Amino acid sequence: MGLKKNKENKWKQSARSLNLKAVGATPKDSIILSNELREYLIRSCKKELPNEACGFISGKNNICSKIWPTTNVNPSPFTFAIDINEESKIVNEINKRNEDLIAVYHSHPNGIAIPSKDDILFAPDSEIHYFIISISLSRAVVKCYKIAEGSVSEVKVAQGELF
Repeated sequence: MGLKKNKENKWKQSARSLNLKAVGATPKDSIILSNELREYLIRSCKKELPNEACGFISGKNNICSKIWPTTNVNPSPFTFAIDINEESKIVNEINKRNEDLIAVYHSHPNGIAIPSKDDILFAPDSEIHYFIISISLSRAVVKCYKIAEGSVSEVKVAQGELF
C-alpha cells in the first residue's frame, strides 16, 4: 500500500514536468508501425495544425495496419475530442476488416510526445495503446503508451513493413 501511495505522490510531484523517468515509466512491450504508416500519421497530424489531430489505429497482434483520422470536434492546439458517431462508424469498419482497434492517437502541436495530465485523466481503456505525435519540432516524434488508472508505461514503437 505504501508503494502505491508513493507512486501516486511521484505522479503528483512530477505532473508539472511530465518527466516519465521521474515517475518510473519504462518501455514494457512493443508495437509495430511501418514507416509508411508512420509517415502517413505525421502528415495527417500536420494537416490539422495549429490544432491537435486525432484518430484511431487498427491492426492485429500489436501490428498496426491502418490509420483512421477523425475530426477534432473540439478544435484547439491543446485538446481534442472525437465525435461518438464517427467513432462508431470507424469501429464498425475495423470490425468488417477483421481487425482490432489497437490505438487512439493525437498530436501535440506545441509540446513533446509525453502524456499530459488530461491525457492521463481521460485515457481510453487500458487495453488500448495511446500514440502521441509531437510535431512542434523540426522533426516529428511518435511515441506510444499504455495508460491505466493514472499509471503510464511507454511502449516501444518498432519499425516494420506491411506485408
